Amino acid sequence: MTNSENHFNDIASDYDYWKNHNRYYYQNLFILYGSLIPSGSSVVEIGCGTGDIISSLDPRQGLGIDISERMINVARKKHADKSSIHFVREDISISKTPFDAEYIILADVLEHVDDLPKFLDDLSVHIKPEAKVIISVANPIWEPVLMLAERMKMKMPEGPHKRYSVKITEDMFKMVGFTIIEKGFRLLIPKRLPCVDWINKRFHNNKFIARFGFIVYWVLRK
Repeated sequence: MTNSENHFNDIASDYDYWKNHNRYYYQNLFILYGSLIPSGSSVVEIGCGTGDIISSLDPRQGLGIDISERMINVARKKHADKSSIHFVREDISISKTPFDAEYIILADVLEHVDDLPKFLDDLSVHIKPEAKVIISVANPIWEPVLMLAERMKMKMPEGPHKRYSVKITEDMFKMVGFTIIEKGFRLLIPKRLPCVDWINKRFHNNKFIARFGFIVYWVLRK
């Protein structure tokens, strides 16, 4: 087992507790992916955790993949009523099965990958040329704040991880043959406070302020 696999097996039983504790952040992830993926699409989510994001998208055909067997077990029980979504424990660096889906999504996954260039190269092999890959990460400029929040027991334990700068991440995308067709930032303030919704819905329209958003996302194609 990798360090990341061990970590997510260890926190699987508390994963939904932490998501509920920081539900404003996760609600905004649901909104982001819902704005980019039409209901009724075919979707594969890599690093699906307990399956809430892919379930929220109401896919015609959905596949949730995670390296943690315990996460997958929770996802299967939690979303047993969603017959169109299947959850499997899989490591895409080992599997050679192509993903027959219109959208491939990865939310808060890249920072937990040991060899990111190889992982992205493996990902490019798995997808159809016409598929869109949507990736989101916590903005690396907020790493000190995130680590402080973790020490104060205010957020989910990250476990082994490394956040690359936005530029280095984009260079890796291009190195393995991906084209960035859209890039954006969301969620300037990740907690629900008075007037926060108004600010979060508008700040990304300002080019200077946008780069401070808590969420960075990209839409990619091969």
